[in-house]
Amino acid sequence: MQNLNQIRARHVLEFANFCKVKGKNGGEVIKDIPPVIMNNGIMAALAYSLEEKVKKDNKTGRVSVEYHPWRTVFDAIAIHLSSDEIGMIPREKNSAELLLDYLADDASSTMLRDITAEAGEWLNFARRLVRKE
Repeated sequence: MQNLNQIRARHVLEFANFCKVKGKNGGEVIKDIPPVIMNNGIMAALAYSLEEKVKKDNKTGRVSVEYHPWRTVFDAIAIHLSSDEIGMIPREKNSAELLLDYLADDASSTMLRDITAEAGEWLNFARRLVRKE
């Protein structure tokens, strides 16, 4: 049986190997998330990660949506929290948007504290293991 640190490291390595964190500072965006969570709470940080920018190309008329770089990180945190090994949230709440909906509707203050702590531990590993793009 694996301990929590082994599970966290495995989940972060899966994220680091299969996902790219986009943004002007690449993987450095992970270092910006913990202070925001500490100062504003995990729900506010999640809400911030869900911001979208709609861009229209004036030449082609194509419309595209640009997601906030944090969204990929919070999607990975939601996958971690909903994994069978961690099981802090229901399995189907495996994206940032679904996690925020769940926390807004069903979370007690104790659950928010525990989820915030686990997300912080995941981010500690991510800070060390995720490389800049």
